[in-house]
Amino acid sequence: MKEKRLQEAVEAMAAMPGLEGCALVEIEAGMVWNHAGQIDGVQTFAEAASDYWRLYTRLSDQFRDLGDLRASVMMHAHGRITLLPCGTGMLLVTLTRQKSEIDWTVWQEKTKELARLVDEL
Repeated sequence: MKEKRLQEAVEAMAAMPGLEGCALVEIEAGMVWNHAGQIDGVQTFAEAASDYWRLYTRLSDQFRDLGDLRASVMMHAHGRITLLPCGTGMLLVTLTRQKSEIDWTVWQEKTKELARLVDEL
């Protein structure tokens, strides 16, 4: 039942205006738990993008003076990948187009809901 609620929450987030897709990825393993979106290959994007976060984890001592990484955004020529911790050991990968109008306040509220659901599992 909780797994179904988690998938529904991921689908609701992916359906937000301006989002192309999103996924919950286990940080250590890079395994995608849930994904949804309007573009093909959202699962593949999410698996690959989680490597960015693991790279930070391996090099985190170099950034110690800056504090813990709260989020990471990679701006590509045609899109943007936003990474955010989302519950214990999980990462939210969000894909958007470069000039998409996103309500980031609503997005943050939805990420908090996702984090709660992840931590309930």
